[in-house]
Amino acid sequence: MAATARDCYARPMRRPLPFLAIFIAAFPAAMLSPPLHASDIGDLPMQEARLAAVGHRLAVASASWCPELAPQPGWLLGDLRRFAGDERDAARHAYGAGEGAFAAAIAPGSAAARAGIAPGTAIAAINGDPVPTLSDQPTIRIDAVIVALAELDPAAPLAITDTAGQIYRLDATPGCASAFRIERDGPQAAANGKLVRLRLDLARSITDEGELAAVVAHEMAHNILRHRIRLGDDRSARRVRMTEIEADRLSVWLLVDAGYPPEAAIRFWQRHKKPLIRAATHPPRQERIAAIEAEAIAMQSARAADPAARPPLVTAPPPLE
Repeated sequence: MAATARDCYARPMRRPLPFLAIFIAAFPAAMLSPPLHASDIGDLPMQEARLAAVGHRLAVASASWCPELAPQPGWLLGDLRRFAGDERDAARHAYGAGEGAFAAAIAPGSAAARAGIAPGTAIAAINGDPVPTLSDQPTIRIDAVIVALAELDPAAPLAITDTAGQIYRLDATPGCASAFRIERDGPQAAANGKLVRLRLDLARSITDEGELAAVVAHEMAHNILRHRIRLGDDRSARRVRMTEIEADRLSVWLLVDAGYPPEAAIRFWQRHKKPLIRAATHPPRQERIAAIEAEAIAMQSARAADPAARPPLVTAPPPLE
């Protein structure tokens, strides 16, 4: 018999979420995002659907060699708190969502899609543990879901309860440990170790799916290679440039495993004339393209010798010196 919402919320969280504070500190959410035009509110779910599909495909395809895995239900999460008061009704209509964290987009063929979770479905509890609300920050409930999933066995199935008490049973789908989000402000593209964020204007400017996958793979590579931790407090321009080249190189493995051509990354850098953040800490385009081309050749050679070959950057990451 399905549990009721009351039953689920009567159960306390079995474990605290100490990492949530660290997670939020790494990516503090703005309390109010820039206002959206009516067309933006209609376009945001479309871009989230694209990111959900690409991110899920990349994360699951490379699960065999990712050093840190997490359950990958195949959703991208939303919360109406992310919208200002005069935008909220339009957003509620666009998503068909109520209060709390909800599935804003679902990757086709994912565990969430197979279980019947649709855009607008609330994520009220995971395996019977209710999603906590620890503050009034716009993304706190989304972040709580991400952190809770990261603590679970990626090879185990999930039970998701919505606010009406319906339970959705998801098959186990392990993948590289990254969640995904579209933002309206902040860096064009960024990663904090657990989350990949793309700004709305960048996402909508990339109409080619392969190029979008290249940008997402690059940010996922930062997470996989633990660049925030490895950099520590020494974020000199030279060391940051090294992490950028590493992420470009590892993105090739993510792209190829997911069935995307590495040439998509080259096309993106040929078309995107400006760096995604600052030129002072990011290599010039030609250096990035050369690194991608060289890694594609190296990967092809490694996989010809051993089809299960893992990326050298993952098995033996060099020091950032």
